[in-house]
Amino acid sequence: MAETHRLSSRIADRLARHQRDLSEQQKRIDGSMKELLEQRDRLSAVARRMMESVVHPRMEELIRHFDNAAIMDCHGDVDFHCVCKFAHTPRFPATVSLDLALLPGERHAELTARYELEILPVLMEYKRDEEATFPFDGSDEAVGLWVEGKIEQFLDAYLRLETHPLYQKDNLVTDPVCGMRISSIAATSKVEWPGHTIYFCSDVCRDAFLKEQK
Repeated sequence: MAETHRLSSRIADRLARHQRDLSEQQKRIDGSMKELLEQRDRLSAVARRMMESVVHPRMEELIRHFDNAAIMDCHGDVDFHCVCKFAHTPRFPATVSLDLALLPGERHAELTARYELEILPVLMEYKRDEEATFPFDGSDEAVGLWVEGKIEQFLDAYLRLETHPLYQKDNLVTDPVCGMRISSIAATSKVEWPGHTIYFCSDVCRDAFLKEQK
């Protein structure tokens, strides 16, 4: 009986210790979740403010220069997106989406800014995504400069659509003077001729053509 009593006591001690361990573990989980939710709320407040005051105005400035562009905001609990859509046009024959997002960073009190570009159809190489990390506080200027750099990077890619031969294949014409294949949309020189328009790669070729016609 004494042996079983000692065993019963040890079993009871182990069960009690296990219960205390579970209780301590739950306290740690509760504390971590509270901290995580507080951090998420702080991130949301910072990201929303920065999206409205830093990212969105710069994207608005971008679309001001294009008739085929529109902005839409897509926000989740902790991810904030400013998406600019560019519709297909003869000048820019592709459907394009530029997404600038603010997301939680991998480490505490950090914010990740992400750039994502999609051009459809895909007929050329371009940088599709990139991201950078910033501290929660005091990063408005740094994020603003990063956003401006990404907008300029986007423009470098987008403006290539205007002259890229694969995108402009339906608009390609031949300069009758030099034989160069050029886009009729992007051509800076042209002459209205009976029944059609003649396009030239430069004023030099246009003037040479007109001189020959005299």
